[in-house]
Amino acid sequence: MRTLSLRSRLTLWYVAVLVVVLCGFGAGVVWMQGRLGVGRIDRQLTDLEATVVKIVANELQEHASPGAAAAEASDTVADRNVAVVILDARGVPLGSKTIGVDLKELLSIAHEGLSPTEREGPTEREGFSRANTIDIVSTVQTSAGPWRVQSRPESVEGRSLVVVVATPLADLHREQRETWEAMLIGIPILLLLAGAGGWWLASVGLAPITDMAGRAVRLPLTGSEDLGEPTRGDEIGQLTSAFNGLVARLRAALRTQRQFMADASHELRTPVSIIRSAADVALSRDRRNEMEYRESLAIVGDQSRRLGRLVEDMLVLARADSGGYPIHDVDLDLAEVVDDCRRAVRVIAAERGVQMQSAAGPEVPFRGDEDLLRRMVQNLLQNAIQHTPSGRSVAVAIESGTGEVRIRVADGGAGIPEADRSRIFDRFVRLDEARTGNGTGLGLPIAKWIAEAHGGTLVLESSGAAGSTFCATLRRPAFTT
Repeated sequence: MRTLSLRSRLTLWYVAVLVVVLCGFGAGVVWMQGRLGVGRIDRQLTDLEATVVKIVANELQEHASPGAAAAEASDTVADRNVAVVILDARGVPLGSKTIGVDLKELLSIAHEGLSPTEREGPTEREGFSRANTIDIVSTVQTSAGPWRVQSRPESVEGRSLVVVVATPLADLHREQRETWEAMLIGIPILLLLAGAGGWWLASVGLAPITDMAGRAVRLPLTGSEDLGEPTRGDEIGQLTSAFNGLVARLRAALRTQRQFMADASHELRTPVSIIRSAADVALSRDRRNEMEYRESLAIVGDQSRRLGRLVEDMLVLARADSGGYPIHDVDLDLAEVVDDCRRAVRVIAAERGVQMQSAAGPEVPFRGDEDLLRRMVQNLLQNAIQHTPSGRSVAVAIESGTGEVRIRVADGGAGIPEADRSRIFDRFVRLDEARTGNGTGLGLPIAKWIAEAHGGTLVLESSGAAGSTFCATLRRPAFTT
């Protein structure tokens, strides 16, 4: 089935379901035809039995003997499609007319309507009153084929009789056979027509998808072309919209990847060029003094550290994008983590003449990856220090709420222009090259990813002439209180 086209599979499933439905419908029709036919025959036998009883009653009223009355009734109503047997209470035939069936076979049915005592001969009237309550209507197999037989005890003019009427079921069975034969001929023809119609319907229904597939193959990886605006409101239109969205996301991902590679190449080229230039200058002459070598090695070491930080940050973001960065959750005190990060960057702040402000608070129990949380807070603090001029301060505060923790870092810089606020979390974005120093432009993107990895967000809460405030909100299902 997997090697077939979708159109073929839909047609086969359609035909298979139709086969089951038609076979079930045909079997139901034949069964219902048999039930209705047997019911019709039973009503005919009941009417025939009533006619026989009425004729016998009329004959007895005219003082005819029971045998003569039974013979007259049998001769009057019997024909080639009906058999009639009238028996007395002892089971002795008084009159019969059986054409096409053995009399003994009908008598065996009649005797089923008599009690054992009556079959031997009743000795009192009560014997027949018990048998009078027994009616037998059944289908029996005779030497002439299946017959429908009705045996009913009757009391006619004070006499106890058993009236047996029967008719063959050959006509009913012939009608059923003809119905089956008509279905055996009609169902294959109907399936053939239905299969052709199903193939046509599948072709019409799948034509838009085939057209979409052809246009999708011709779409370039770049540019803005897509399948166009959906012109239908059904599932095909939904598929078109979903495919256009997917193409847009793929192109955005490709643009991001290309931009990332271009920016990474540019950022990597700068320290590599500096290292190579410093090495070339140091080696350009056969002899240099110790101070010149130290100066060259200092440049190489500084740029190597910058290069290492850049490569490490790029690796973190690459693993984060692919979902392969492991998160190791542990129970920790988030207030202590923030305080440790503040002490770690205090030296950098002192070198730039920036003061660190932090309000001591109670413990903040949290469950998360301690290394990543430290990196997030350090990135926010270093970013704030780099954008804060000498003589101003950087403040960090932590606030614990129900189910979440907020960490706010406020700098004393000049604020972020309105036009740049939407891209501060983009990679390799450095708004002020003069102040970023050795920054890689990846600190805020990494901090944002760490906050999101802990079920939270990182946003620019406010920015103005007095400085900017970043707020990291952390939410974790396993948050402890």
